Amino acid sequence: MPEPIARTYLSLGAFYASDLARRGSRERDVGLFWRSRSGPSFRAAWVRDTGELYLFQHALGGRGGGSVHLLAPRLDEDELERRLAGWSDVCGREGSLEWLLARVQDLPPDGTPVPPERRFRRGRLGTLRVGPAGAAA
Repeated sequence: MPEPIARTYLSLGAFYASDLARRGSRERDVGLFWRSRSGPSFRAAWVRDTGELYLFQHALGGRGGGSVHLLAPRLDEDELERRLAGWSDVCGREGSLEWLLARVQDLPPDGTPVPPERRFRRGRLGTLRVGPAGAAA
């Protein structure tokens, strides 16, 4: 199964500079504080013109912000709504990042919950890999 992270950029500026369609597009915030079970926290946003959902890692004290992780797959607004239904009730809780990643990549078409063996767990260097993660928040 493919990784949930399609590409990583060193900064928000680098993310926008790499695709002109992103620069002029409206964005929709999809949570300002997604928390992993361990590690950094993230802001999530959806770029309307490209259908991209990205995670902006909150900076750990450095100037210019943190890194940007582009998620796969691209989603139209209806699909974003369907997959992330209820996100505002989850965002901010410990483990909410794993919930977000599971919903973006693995939600079955009928909307049934993702089985535990398909949920995400922390991997090397802050990447997220598929594997047992316990119950989602």
